[in-house]
Amino acid sequence: MSMLRVISRRVMVAGLAVAASVPALSGRAFARDTKVGVIDVPRLFEEFEGFKEAKKDLETLRKDREKENEKRVMDFQRQVEEFQRGAKLLSEAKQKEKANDLKKKQQDLQEWQGSQSKDLQEREEGMVKRLEGDVRKSLATIGPDGGFAFVVRKDLFLYADKDAQDLTDQVLAAMRKMAKDSATKPKADKK
Repeated sequence: MSMLRVISRRVMVAGLAVAASVPALSGRAFARDTKVGVIDVPRLFEEFEGFKEAKKDLETLRKDREKENEKRVMDFQRQVEEFQRGAKLLSEAKQKEKANDLKKKQQDLQEWQGSQSKDLQEREEGMVKRLEGDVRKSLATIGPDGGFAFVVRKDLFLYADKDAQDLTDQVLAAMRKMAKDSATKPKADKK
């Protein structure tokens, strides 16, 4: 190997070592100068009126569906009991026909229950996504105005620096203002 190649490699290795150490050295300065905000999302869910109202509506819907489910299950159980009491009086062909009819009704009930569960889950996910969207809209202003490089969920971190600023109250205030503003805006006429 020529001397020039050895020197080139040593320079290259030294250059890489210096380049690798620069971010490490500047990382501390970066961390010191970086402003981090945190938000308490469970608290937002608990205190934001728009979410509480939507959650209440969802809970009312869930209870209504549970009542409907109880009614359907009781009706199905009544039909099964009637079949069991009267099966001895039916011909074998009629028994098979009734048993198949009950199996079909059981499948229909299970499909209905599954669709209701899926619908409620989708509604809940939509509600959470709307809240997350409102949080993001609020932070689009609060973050830059406050000079924050990052805003993170407080409940997802095992450790946050004591200098991290809790922005939950500011986010709540901004979300309430957005909700108030959207409630007072006149709705556009649909044609």
